[in-house]
Amino acid sequence: MLTFIRGHWQFILLVLLYVLIGVYAKVLLYAFMPLSVFFMKSRNLWADMVFGMIIVLVLSDITPWFFKMQVFKGAKNTYIVALSLIFLLERWRFVPFSQVFNIFLPFFVYSFFPLVFSGAILVGLQKTISYALLYLVIPNYVLYNFRLWGWDFLKNLVRFMTLILLAGLLIHFFGDFYAYMIGRFRGLFGNPNGLAIFCFLLIMLTTIIASMNKDLFNWRDKVFIYGTAFYFLIASGSRSSLLAVFIFLVFGRFFSASPILGFAMLFAVFGMLEVVLSNLEPIVMFLGIEDYVRLNTLESGSGRYFAWEFAWEHIQEYFVFGGGFGTDELVMRKHRLYLERMGHQGGVHNTYLSFWFDFGAVGLAIFLRSFILAFIKASKLVPMSLGVMFAVLFSISYESWLVSSLNPYTIILLIILTLVSEPEIVLWDQRPDRDAVSEEDGALPGSNAERAGLGAI
Repeated sequence: MLTFIRGHWQFILLVLLYVLIGVYAKVLLYAFMPLSVFFMKSRNLWADMVFGMIIVLVLSDITPWFFKMQVFKGAKNTYIVALSLIFLLERWRFVPFSQVFNIFLPFFVYSFFPLVFSGAILVGLQKTISYALLYLVIPNYVLYNFRLWGWDFLKNLVRFMTLILLAGLLIHFFGDFYAYMIGRFRGLFGNPNGLAIFCFLLIMLTTIIASMNKDLFNWRDKVFIYGTAFYFLIASGSRSSLLAVFIFLVFGRFFSASPILGFAMLFAVFGMLEVVLSNLEPIVMFLGIEDYVRLNTLESGSGRYFAWEFAWEHIQEYFVFGGGFGTDELVMRKHRLYLERMGHQGGVHNTYLSFWFDFGAVGLAIFLRSFILAFIKASKLVPMSLGVMFAVLFSISYESWLVSSLNPYTIILLIILTLVSEPEIVLWDQRPDRDAVSEEDGALPGSNAERAGLGAI
């Protein structure tokens, strides 16, 4: 990990400047952030440009009371715009393009139509464009970085995400008020569930990469990365993310062995789950884990069941076509005081209902068609992809993270989808010129490992 920091000292310094400017010179961040993207591009720090997008999204998710860092929620838009400008102005650099965006293109074409019914059309338009840009830009940046640095880029990505988790321990120095929420650790994230989703995605990303290149991580790397991710996952106290990890690890292995075996196991587990849920309270009491699973909130789903029922009632107004991006937030915010009186704080906490709010039954069907199709196609190259799909479909049943573009979670899922769906990455070891990197493409001289500043953790 220290080797990673030494190899990316300019980037680490840049992140510290983001924080300092965000705390003490807030408005300047809107100018400094896009300029920093162009600076990294001028220095051929293409990997750092992707890492920068991730850390900016993490900082925008941090609890708003922490040094009053709300400015990141607005400034993060300038970062994705800068990445998009570079992509559009230098399209030749990214040819051939990633195919991820094309799979979701029918959804993006449709997504502008519900804005006709939006109660906040400008906000909805901004969210629609940012969502489309994320799906267009990030896969292409990942693919381009892979062409430049090979597997070293992905190894550094995993290290960087692990470093983000470890950096969350620094919040302890500012007091438990910032580090914990109702006794659950949240680190650099706005709430414990956000930390848990990040851990869940890191575990999936690491497992996918390790399965595609078995020599990339040694056993020390795996112990360090998985140990860190599982430690923070447990510290977050998130039941849904822990179950999502279990679904991925179990079904990912079965689908890797055989798709038929994977589906058979899927139906078997669903049957077992019905029995477990029927007898959940005595099982939890027998195991003595009442405090960790928060037995007193199981019946209400931590307020989610009430939120889902409330959302479903109001979805009827947007049932077929939806109300455009942000409609779910608008409705929930409008009734915030009533929801708080009923014991619920937050949004819909269900991606399916959020998409239904925003795009109606038509838009939800189009998105799910693209989402499932993308992973089915990917499973032909990487069978474990179906494990990712089922785990994510479960995770988004309890959180609305996939309906938002500029958060630290959707971007990681897009990176995973790019890895498993691009033949150029999956079949890398079959390319005769896989170690050849042209300086015309912006690569620095030297080996991939030397350029990336790699070493053991």
